[in-house]
Amino acid sequence: VQLDDSGIAPLRTIGPGRLFGEMALISGRPRAASVMATEDSVLIEIPRRAMLKLMAAEETVRQAVDQLFAQRAIQTFIAPEASEALLAQLVAETRQCLFQANELIYDLGQPADAIHLIRSGSVMLGAGDNAEQSVLAYVAAGQYFGEEDVIAGTSRTQRAQAAVKTETLRIPGDRFRELLDANPEVREAVRQRFHDRIRQRQAMAKAPERGALMHFLLGEGLGEATDALLIDESLCVRCDQCEKACASTHGNVSRLDREAGATFNGLHVPTSCRHCEHPHCMKDCPPDAIHRAPNGEVYIDDTCIGCGNCERNCPYGVIQMGAPDSSTPSLWRWLVLGQGPAPGSGAKQKGKDIAKKAVKCDMCRGRAEGPACVQACPTGAAIRVGPEEYFNLIADGDR
Repeated sequence: VQLDDSGIAPLRTIGPGRLFGEMALISGRPRAASVMATEDSVLIEIPRRAMLKLMAAEETVRQAVDQLFAQRAIQTFIAPEASEALLAQLVAETRQCLFQANELIYDLGQPADAIHLIRSGSVMLGAGDNAEQSVLAYVAAGQYFGEEDVIAGTSRTQRAQAAVKTETLRIPGDRFRELLDANPEVREAVRQRFHDRIRQRQAMAKAPERGALMHFLLGEGLGEATDALLIDESLCVRCDQCEKACASTHGNVSRLDREAGATFNGLHVPTSCRHCEHPHCMKDCPPDAIHRAPNGEVYIDDTCIGCGNCERNCPYGVIQMGAPDSSTPSLWRWLVLGQGPAPGSGAKQKGKDIAKKAVKCDMCRGRAEGPACVQACPTGAAIRVGPEEYFNLIADGDR
């Protein structure tokens, strides 16, 4: 297992009879590591949907996967140099917690007796009277939070709230401090992170408009997104080239609506798939036609039967029922006679005999140039970005 591409981090070896790949399965985020065979190997690959069903049906399987996830998550994101014995002891005292969207995890002034590592979902941190409207930090799956107050020995100086349905691993504060005392490298890394968090918090407190923007984006579903389309209204010239490029790339059915969606402070979130960590559209797909590619994009294959369940389950209205058409509309016929759809307009076919299937953004999966909507934007107003990256830019004042 190679955790990064730098070649500095040590490789980890997984032997016969051991599972791997459970971290992305549970968190719903793209793979955090590369795994390669060091010798001829025979593997049993279990599809995501089958594994989730197995975990739901068999308590012993769920417990084994949860324990393995906890140990590897702590080792990967907090203490890569910790011994197996110390990790086992830490996992034994770690508790799994579930929070619904907008539920408080802890509030200002409460005892700081634990840190939380996010299994799935995301968390927003705020402080002061405006915490409901302003966010000081965004924490995604795979990251931990709450360590500042545990290290400082104070009560909670921030409010932690689940942005979406979120699962965390609650690690007792005294055990976390013991881990730092036993591992100088971990202690130094956490100390540096502590200082960075304090500086970021101070910068965000001085610029409340950044926190308000974070709050807006989380309200628009970026808390559970892995990739979202954003448009800078100050650069957008309303040419609709993004929609036309999307339509021409996908059988004349556009998968985005530029005009639809909310806008805050010049930043527009059009109606386009967020590629959620745990896609709502996957919950009830009879032919199992919706999949997540290794790079994270959620797409619908040709086995779709057009039942419409995914369209109804999507809370963001980004799925539509359409009939792709490979024919190219006539430019002259449209210009001179006013007949037919405008080229690249993405107009839907009409007629009772045309079988419609679910269509949604697939980030132009397989297209070497990347998403057509972004490439076609003449002013650079449209970008596709992961929320964690964008929230970091906001916190640094680069937006």
